[in-house]
Amino acid sequence: MKSVVKFIFVCLLVPSAFAQPEGAPVVPIRAVLDQTAIAVGGQARLALVFEVPKRYHITDIANGLFFVNLTDTLDLVFTKSEFPKGKKFKGDIVYRRTVAVYSTVSADSTAEPGVRVVPVTVGYQVCQEFGNEVCFLPEEKEVLLKIEVVPSGTSVFPTKEKNFGAAAPPSNVEPKSGLEARLADALERGSWLAFLLVFLGGILTSFTPCVYPVIPITIGYIGARSTGRPLRGLGLSAIFVLGIALVYSTLGLISAATGTLFGSISGSPYIIVVVAAIFALMGLSMLGAFDIALPASWQGKLQTGEKKRGLLGPLVVGMVSGLVMAPCVGPLIVALLAWVAKTQNLLLGWALLFVFSLGLGLLFLVIGTFAGAIQALPKAGVWMEGVKKGFGWILIGAALFLFRPLLPLQVYFFLWGALLVIFAVFSGAFDALSETAPSGKRLWKAILLIFFLVGAIYLYRGLATDTAVPSKGSVVAWQVNKEPEVLAKALREEKSVLIDVYADWCVACKELDEKTYVVPEVAERLKNFALLKLDFTRSSPWVEEMKRKYEIIGMPTVIFLEPSGEEIARFTGFKSAGDLLALMDDYGL
Repeated sequence: MKSVVKFIFVCLLVPSAFAQPEGAPVVPIRAVLDQTAIAVGGQARLALVFEVPKRYHITDIANGLFFVNLTDTLDLVFTKSEFPKGKKFKGDIVYRRTVAVYSTVSADSTAEPGVRVVPVTVGYQVCQEFGNEVCFLPEEKEVLLKIEVVPSGTSVFPTKEKNFGAAAPPSNVEPKSGLEARLADALERGSWLAFLLVFLGGILTSFTPCVYPVIPITIGYIGARSTGRPLRGLGLSAIFVLGIALVYSTLGLISAATGTLFGSISGSPYIIVVVAAIFALMGLSMLGAFDIALPASWQGKLQTGEKKRGLLGPLVVGMVSGLVMAPCVGPLIVALLAWVAKTQNLLLGWALLFVFSLGLGLLFLVIGTFAGAIQALPKAGVWMEGVKKGFGWILIGAALFLFRPLLPLQVYFFLWGALLVIFAVFSGAFDALSETAPSGKRLWKAILLIFFLVGAIYLYRGLATDTAVPSKGSVVAWQVNKEPEVLAKALREEKSVLIDVYADWCVACKELDEKTYVVPEVAERLKNFALLKLDFTRSSPWVEEMKRKYEIIGMPTVIFLEPSGEEIARFTGFKSAGDLLALMDDYGL
């Protein structure tokens, strides 16, 4: 009603208001059926689809300006138009984005086969939601609907129009695009193309931050055990990737079958401590701090079964690395897990997850092979002993990286500073060079001094009480786990709600806090929302209730709600500031 009052007020005061303002948005309209034709005596669903541009809306049907007039013909009968439920905007009900108005059309039993072109009269008023929030003059158009009537008993086929049935994208989730949409379609059709799509999705996921800890593990372990043979690195890397795939796909299957959060098992603090300790001990052993020796009887058996030992080692390390990568969640893996949970096709689901894991491990196959090639270079001796120690330092760094979710940021910085300083000192940063030292040694010493300086800076940042590093919540004012209070306040103040579902063990969750929400443009936009964080770090009855209520599969999951609590959109995984702002623009948030 406010929109109508505003429109009349402008028309009375400004005569030129009767001229359509420059830049008035074009709203494409199309009339579509859910099947290729209508058999005599049969019926079909009809949709009038309005594509409303971003940051505009169509006013409420109660104002009388939004209508669809369908007129019966001699042999075609239309039911009353069915309008969708609108969204609240500043006290009004409005329609955004893709708006579909439905009807059912029936062909009379006496209808003659042939093609009909039926004119449909539609009307609407568009308002812009930015600047002066202008409402444009109402428009009325005629849309032509082409309907083919075929003889009774003739086969008709469903169209691939997205606005009908299960193919329609839910209005409360972010529209699928790219690989995710193709995967959803392939899974629905039972196409083998799904295996190729999940493999490609795994490759893309391998370039996200959540897999970074496995890169130094791959370099350190495979590089140190290639024993100077060029192809051994490739073989060890392949077994390593197999171990990753076995654990990752199995954990995914357990998550989909039982409804547990994907990554929650490997996100346990106990698992993190054990895995990090294993890699730290391996690194220290490579540095010569101690030798990991087996009993003499075992050594004799292993010497006669060297091939078995060579397979088991990288397989186990790969399986442990699969635990490290389990919290890696993105839109593609969420879509796959949701499909497995829905269909309960566990065998096919495991196979798809396994292929996804192989794509995820392809990067590590390349990295491990390269690390093995370095070890196979000639000039063994002091130089190669240095390479081995380098791999040891890399494994210790990987262990420290794994501890990140459990440590306060300042402690984490302090430990990294200490590690870099110790590395620089023990590697010869302050050893004297002779006047005839070659340029390579001088360059290496300069690099070590840089490591020392960086470590000193991190030590200072870890010790300083007034560190400039933004902590969680220092830029954006979140309410944590206060769901009833935040929703009530949002309804009272007519504010949209943004819910961030996170866990302390989720690396991508921390990336959102440290790289996205702190960007000034994002922080400014978020002031218009009631902000709520749900902490899923540890399982509890409350967490299970929230998980069911908001249908959470993995983390981070970010959900946008209307003030009334109705879902507008959601996404899973990390988004940059630009991508988040673009999503908010798409939904007029």
